[in-house]
Formats: sequence, C-alpha cells, structure tokens
Amino acid sequence: MKKLRLSLFACLFFALILPFNAFAGFPIGKYRDIVVPSFNYYSQTDHYDVFGNYVKGAPGARFSSYSFSLFAGYGISRRLDFLVTVPYLYQVNNLGTGNKTIMTQGAGDLVAGLSYNIGNYNYLRYLSVQISGVAPLYTVAANSTSPLGLGDYGAEIKVMFCGALPTFVADKGYFNTEVAYRRYFNFQGPDQISWLGTVGLPISWHNQVSLDITVFRSSSPNKTFNINFNAERDYAFVKPQLNFGHTFSRRFTLFAGGYYVPYGINTGLGYGGALTAILKL
Repeated sequence: MKKLRLSLFACLFFALILPFNAFAGFPIGKYRDIVVPSFNYYSQTDHYDVFGNYVKGAPGARFSSYSFSLFAGYGISRRLDFLVTVPYLYQVNNLGTGNKTIMTQGAGDLVAGLSYNIGNYNYLRYLSVQISGVAPLYTVAANSTSPLGLGDYGAEIKVMFCGALPTFVADKGYFNTEVAYRRYFNFQGPDQISWLGTVGLPISWHNQVSLDITVFRSSSPNKTFNINFNAERDYAFVKPQLNFGHTFSRRFTLFAGGYYVPYGINTGLGYGGALTAILKL
C-alpha cells in the first residue's frame, strides 16, 4: 500500500509542473487537503516560425519568466474534489542590444474546478474527468492581451488516467495520461488541445525519476507571434521533461525537473526548470 500511495502521489505532482496546471486522475480523499507550491523558470532567445523553422533571435534578445504557483485541492467526497491554482508571474523581456527591457509582474490566470473519479481498477489505476473555469486576475484593454495572459475567461474539460504500470511493462513504476480541451471565450479563441504522458520509476525507497512528454496545440485566427507565450494565441510545441523526486516524510515531498522544447510552431525555443513541494495536510 505504501508503494501504491507513492505512485499515485507522484502522478499528481508530475501533472502540476506543466505550464498549464493540471491534476492526475485519482481522488484526494474525503475531507483531505493537499497544497502544492511550485517555482518555475523559463528562458528563450530563439524561436520557431509558423512553418516550424528555426529562427535565431536578435543579438541580446531574451525572454525570461519566473513564476510561483500555488495549487490547493480539497476532497469533497471519496470521488469528488475541488481544485484551484493561483499563479504569480515575474517576466523580463529584453528586446535586444540597444533596445529597452520590459519587466512585468502580477497574478496570472486563476484555474478552478471539480474533478470526479469515474472509477478505479482494483485501486491500482484511476480514471477521472475534470471541468474547470479560467479567470484572469489582471485587467486588459478590449480585444487585447497582457504580458500576464490573454485576459479572457475560459473553460476546460480533461480526461485523466493514471496508476501503477502493468506488470508486463515493469514490476514497479507508474504512468499518467491526460487529454484536455480548453476554450477561451473570445472571437479569436484560442481553442487549445493538449496531451500529456508520464512514466516514472522508483530508484530507491525515497527517490524516483520520471519522463514527461507534452504535446500542445493552440489554434486561433490570430497568428501573431509573441516571444511571451502567455500572450500568444496560435502556436504549438512538443516538450520532454526529466524529473527527480525525494520523499522526506509522509507529508512532505520535493521534486525538481528540467525541460527543453526541441520542436514548435510559432513559439519560442526555450528551456526551463521547476522546483515543487507537495504538502499533505
């Protein structure tokens, strides 16, 4: 049972460290709480054009984002959970040698919703569906965007399946898969479809490693490129991420991860990392 709880808990974390906050497909537990503070760093100098071709950035140009996110979950019942994520962003956009540097900071998009566990398979694998709303915690001019986000309300539906790996794959380890659709309520959209796949393996009693693969597509009639992905509507990317986690106690686990974007469309070619703590209250 301890091994199973560790595997399921890991599924939750590895979904949370994505640029768009997520939740793996197992219930928190009735009247239980979980709090996950995380720090994420992202940097880019070059980008991909609308055809997926590599474009080198201007001399001295760089976009850097430092974000802090606080996720909280509460188990309303054995199957139903309430989830909320609040991000805070600090961004530095250096336009290049001889040009000005633009710095912005503030709260981003709040995401809140309900996750319902449809069923489990011998308490080893869990299938859930989540419905969430998206609300900007900043203001923007009409039909415009902010460096902190699109400035529009939205909604998302997500199907999640995670748990222990089948024994014919590995004796130990876990997996997590998610498919999500998000729509922003603006005539420009965007419509966003994402897929996440994770495989993780324990390397000792307290340590584990995992690999995430994220495929993301945001579609909009507005094809304008923006080096700040938070303010862009039409783009796509593939992102692998390697993670390491250490469990200090039953109530405290710390994770570190690093990622790179080897391919994209109309988006930045960047890299970054995340540091996340999981607190069981």
